Amino acid sequence: MASTSSTGAIQPKLHILQYEYIADVMEKRKPYREAHLAFIGKQVEKGNVILGGAYGSPPTGALLIFRNLSSNEIEQLAKQDPYVLNGIVAKHSVEPYIAVAGDSLLSNDLIKI
Repeated sequence: MASTSSTGAIQPKLHILQYEYIADVMEKRKPYREAHLAFIGKQVEKGNVILGGAYGSPPTGALLIFRNLSSNEIEQLAKQDPYVLNGIVAKHSVEPYIAVAGDSLLSNDLIKI
């Protein structure tokens, strides 16, 4: 059974952090890529990021799926990402993600409705 709030709304177990990249990101990200990957890697080690990466060819943005953190905590982390700090990310947003299907490794993260 899914957990619900006092208003009856389903409480998400996951959140998506979406990045919208600037033009010419492949070239412009180079000086910050190692620091960005290390920053995200720390969140992976802590168990907070379960999947992440760029989308598009060439990339136009990225998605990172978080667990264990609130929207506010993820927003604060995003503001510390070297890509955000150095203008590689034009815009970002954090949204709840109500996952209902996935690999057995993610069974604790799925909402059962």
